[in-house]
Amino acid sequence: MDYKVIENLIDKEEFKKIQNIFTNSAYLPWYYNSTTTHQTDDNDFMFTHTIYLDDQIKSDVYNDCINLFFKVSQEVKRDKLLRIKANLYTNQSKNIYHKVHVDYKDLKDYKTAVYNFSTCNGGTILYLEDKEIDIPSIENSLIIFDGNIKHRGYTQTDTKTRILLNFDFQ
Repeated sequence: MDYKVIENLIDKEEFKKIQNIFTNSAYLPWYYNSTTTHQTDDNDFMFTHTIYLDDQIKSDVYNDCINLFFKVSQEVKRDKLLRIKANLYTNQSKNIYHKVHVDYKDLKDYKTAVYNFSTCNGGTILYLEDKEIDIPSIENSLIIFDGNIKHRGYTQTDTKTRILLNFDFQ
């Protein structure tokens, strides 16, 4: 499997509850990042909220989202979680294409998944051989792909924000 897209990953009621945590919650802190990838010459920015990293729960929202995380793990068919990070991109009046990257340069066998909270004209591009696969941001959809596939996201112009969860599993 190079990549897979699953629409309507969880039921609508549960989705709306979790979506509200990330889109309407006054208590969820978002942290400014001066780049969108690990590359310092990125020339773009985003806001993030780390949920899980280095074998540790980093956020109180982990327990609120545990059923979603379990569902993603089942779909990815991996149970060794490396990271869960929420990304928030703001509308900058044009589609901004982030740098092409992989999440973990030093790992060979891992999976990346992107779970979308927003339906908008932003998205994720996967680079497979000589093809660009452009996958739009559709709420409650999950994109799963081999972690060594180069990819990049891009911002939206039709909504105030684009919010997603970025997972990596080994």
